[in-house]
Amino acid sequence: MLRQLPRLTLLLARGIAGDSLSVAQTLTGRWTNELGSTANILMEEDGTLRGFYRSAVSSTGTQAEGELIGIQVDIAQPTFGFMVKWTTEEVRGDVSVWTGQMFVIKGAQTLKTMWLARSHTSVELNWEATVTGMDVFTRCK
Repeated sequence: MLRQLPRLTLLLARGIAGDSLSVAQTLTGRWTNELGSTANILMEEDGTLRGFYRSAVSSTGTQAEGELIGIQVDIAQPTFGFMVKWTTEEVRGDVSVWTGQMFVIKGAQTLKTMWLARSHTSVELNWEATVTGMDVFTRCK
């Protein structure tokens, strides 16, 4: 066994030693959540995420769109965080952030996330300007 240790270490480092390990994944692609919102993400070489987000729901009751930027830690089942600067007129000035981790569940790549959404408001309404929630995204085929 000791003679095989260097080979096993190499296999583990490359993520191909068994079914429970996978090669590092990337968030590059199109993702949709349980409400029908979509994130189009491109990961750059340094792990920076850039893209576009379209929310099926918003505080105004209409669809909202925005620019996405974030970071991915490049490991098997990566962790990540991204923010969306909303550009749709009704929610311009608002910002939302997601943090989460990618998992492979029943063969499907899934992003399990938590989010904060901050509305632009007055100091008098500051206490109600941030809401939280959870989203589960799956990769679009």
